[in-house]
Amino acid sequence: MKEHKDDLDDELVDPDWEPSPEDFKFETIDEEEQTPKDNNRKRWVKVISIVIAVMLVFQVVGVFFSTFSIDAISFLQTSYRLSQQDDVKQYKQAVVTVQGERSRGTGFAISADGLIVTNHHVIQDQEKIMVGFYQGDLFEGKVISSYPDIDIAFLQVEGSNLPYLPLSDQGGMKNENIYVIGNPLTWTQIANEGAILDTTDVTVISAPIYRGNSGSPVINMNGEVVAVVYAKRRTTEYGGKSVGLAVPIEKVLETLP
Repeated sequence: MKEHKDDLDDELVDPDWEPSPEDFKFETIDEEEQTPKDNNRKRWVKVISIVIAVMLVFQVVGVFFSTFSIDAISFLQTSYRLSQQDDVKQYKQAVVTVQGERSRGTGFAISADGLIVTNHHVIQDQEKIMVGFYQGDLFEGKVISSYPDIDIAFLQVEGSNLPYLPLSDQGGMKNENIYVIGNPLTWTQIANEGAILDTTDVTVISAPIYRGNSGSPVINMNGEVVAVVYAKRRTTEYGGKSVGLAVPIEKVLETLP
């Protein structure tokens, strides 16, 4: 029996045999030879891929509509119309983008030598602040003073003959028409219009306000700043609509450097 086994081993093993690259290739299976289990697995992979793709499409569409909502499209149309006016074109020259490491907002120059007004929360905890003007001039902003209690801050940039907006010596009046220019959402230099709804401790305005509008000037029809935007609020007092909240100019004047 042992001799038979040795004879069999001699027949099966060639002492001079060496493996070739062909011996390490995987065998391919024709589709006709695939089992029903393999076919089901491939169908499930396709179904899961389609579901993931559809979910991604819905996510992209959701982001698109959250950014380009009906209200957003409306204020872009309004901004385009207002930006054709000579007065609004002039106001835009003084409105700036205030960019920190982790924040972005709006501000505006109030002197030709580069004194900038913005919100405290826009520049809070920012080690480096850049200030960009409408024509593309970019400056590094230095915080001169900041007042968290009224959410106002003053920056200084090293410039001269810069465009600026004059400050009114008194706040706006109720029902007075106003402009708001700022950098809402992903846009810059967006002009909008509205009216002053209230002038108590806070100036309440009807102009649409979005993230990025913080620090925007509220400008009356005489071209003077009567308040500085710092937030928005939805309230039943005005029919459940969102309203803009702004710091009255009197409070800004009290803290003026």
